[in-house]
Amino acid sequence: MAPRAVDLDAIHLACKEAGVAFDPEGGVGGGPVVQPTSETSLGVLIAALSSRSAKANVRLLPVGTGGQLSWCRPDQCMAPDGSLQLAMPALLGGSGASGVVEYVPGDGTLTALAGADVSVLRATVAEGGHRLTPALFGAATLGGVLAAGRSGLDQHSLGPTRHHLLGMRMIDGSGRHLRSGGRLVKNVTGFDLHRLHAGARGIFGPIVEASMRLMPEPEAEQYLMSGPCASAAEAVELALEVRGATKVREQALFVRDRATHVLLAGRSAQVDADRRRLERLLPGLVERDAGPGAENFHLAGAQQAGVRLSTVPSRVAGTVKTLETWLGDLASAVIVPGVAHVDLPTELLSEASSWPDRLDARLDPRAPLPLALRDPSDPSGLPERAQDRWRGRLIEAFDPAGLFQIEGFPARG
Repeated sequence: MAPRAVDLDAIHLACKEAGVAFDPEGGVGGGPVVQPTSETSLGVLIAALSSRSAKANVRLLPVGTGGQLSWCRPDQCMAPDGSLQLAMPALLGGSGASGVVEYVPGDGTLTALAGADVSVLRATVAEGGHRLTPALFGAATLGGVLAAGRSGLDQHSLGPTRHHLLGMRMIDGSGRHLRSGGRLVKNVTGFDLHRLHAGARGIFGPIVEASMRLMPEPEAEQYLMSGPCASAAEAVELALEVRGATKVREQALFVRDRATHVLLAGRSAQVDADRRRLERLLPGLVERDAGPGAENFHLAGAQQAGVRLSTVPSRVAGTVKTLETWLGDLASAVIVPGVAHVDLPTELLSEASSWPDRLDARLDPRAPLPLALRDPSDPSGLPERAQDRWRGRLIEAFDPAGLFQIEGFPARG
């Protein structure tokens, strides 16, 4: 299918009405981008583009800094062809602005603009003895993380990111400024409409501000790693033994590089007791530098999977053993035995000739599969998804003109 041509005349007129800068080649991947400097101009721009979208075939994609595009669209790390990108860093108020609107240590809440850098927010709340959930590191903005629906390894103990979202301000496809929820835990009332936008990938409009519930910093924290095992399956067996013999329940535990990675966090006495148990269970145990917020641990467990396999803890070791027989070394895979997830990177799949005949796990493709692994009856390599009636009704309510509805984006609904 040929890429849709962007109607530059319609965009120029809309930008002139809103007083917004337009750059035909300044976006992610060299695409056209608009860069509003205030929420008012952003609302006017969206309303102007919405009124022209039917005739001009203009489609707007909130990209922020583009850091989370690959999580929304795993098959490519740039904006889809034929879309007009919406960048909002200027809404922060300047290059030196933090984007923090309000931090209330006593209530354990943070309100920030969508373009705020997550690392800046993490440092801000650390000064008050708090931790930001999700535990994500690297280049990311708050709006990008929320729109992409990303969660860190801490979701297994604290819940996904959307559970910590208290409130939000956003602009819908008609240019209306909307608010849902509140800034403080005690002020959150009504329907949780703001959680609809967590993971919606911008199809209802751009997020401009969000309020998050924070977690207290643990009293002690240690990142430990076992020596390498002969196979990933053997490392999984060790991890399951750790899970059953210690109180490492709420902390993340995963396998990568044929080694078991453990993060101990909590009261000092409990962390020390679990450390002593791990020294008896895990051969070659070493302590890694956890860094602020256990950064190294979460970076080691970060994996943008081509395929996720989900099973039950009692079967995860057998599933990994079968995969090793068919795919070879699984050193680059991230295996979380406690929740029985096996995340396989795309580069590992590219070398596979076929799937095992029998695999006690549910297959969830996160990116287009190699030809050798596709079901012949499904040329896309992705499972068929039933038409979501609620999604259609929500789009009609938030984006009646279809300004944010781009064909093929997001790649996963």
